[in-house]
Amino acid sequence: MKNQVNPWLTGNLTVLIIGMLPAIVLICALLYFTAWAFAFSFTDLALVGRKSVEWSWVGLENFERLFTRRGFLESLWTTVIFVFFSAIVGQSVLGFLLAATLRGTQSTLRTVVEVCIMLGWLLPDIVAAFLWSATTSQTGLINQLIVVPLGFPPINFINSYALPVVTIANIWKGTAWSYLLFSAALDSVSREVVEAAKVDGATPFQRIWLVQLPIIRPHIATNMLFITIWTFTYFPLIFAMTGGGPGRQTETLAVFLYNQSFSRGNLGFGSAISVAMLLIVGFLSLFYLRLLREPK
Repeated sequence: MKNQVNPWLTGNLTVLIIGMLPAIVLICALLYFTAWAFAFSFTDLALVGRKSVEWSWVGLENFERLFTRRGFLESLWTTVIFVFFSAIVGQSVLGFLLAATLRGTQSTLRTVVEVCIMLGWLLPDIVAAFLWSATTSQTGLINQLIVVPLGFPPINFINSYALPVVTIANIWKGTAWSYLLFSAALDSVSREVVEAAKVDGATPFQRIWLVQLPIIRPHIATNMLFITIWTFTYFPLIFAMTGGGPGRQTETLAVFLYNQSFSRGNLGFGSAISVAMLLIVGFLSLFYLRLLREPK
């Protein structure tokens, strides 16, 4: 007898392949554009002008330019500061503290806090940028409610403290993700384990540090992986609020890439910047994926 293929298996395999088609197409498109960006990073391709058509190969000149001219290293340092205080210290720590504090409580205060957190996450980036620009301007809400009533002259925070303002705005914008993830992670911790530690005399801080944190370690690494990558490549809020200014105070790598590629039209150099960003993000991803591994 000839081997017959199970119709049920064939049908389900077909459905599986069809369901995976959008992901396969997306991955292929991503690889295609990544390959082109990598190829263009070795050229002097321009957005307009003669070099937009008659471009030529320049070898490693664009990559040498990253480290020999001003711009890239300064933007990299600005990005590191922005990511550290906005994502690692701000969103992650604040999200965990809020999740741990509000865990198991049912009150109006928790509802108000959650609404405020989710509001920042749900608002479009442009709307959030306008809101924070208006709040921190010389005639904004902070000056009208705090600075001026205390007898001080109004301060244009967005000009005088551009990077801290953008950092705080991004913390407010993205803390909801960390809060939701840590809330779910803490809810998965057995209450019996926490109660046993409490009976053994562990303080609230010790219960969190020695009991809960080790249990939710994979969730912490997952959260850090996502928010670090998102913040490292984040563009809309910063560009809408400051455009990278004043001067270059808030010119992160994403803004620097945009300015070089589209404002100045240096697509070859911009491609080199994107390749460098891809390598940095890849290194960070590998670092966090190692943290996800359970210790032996």
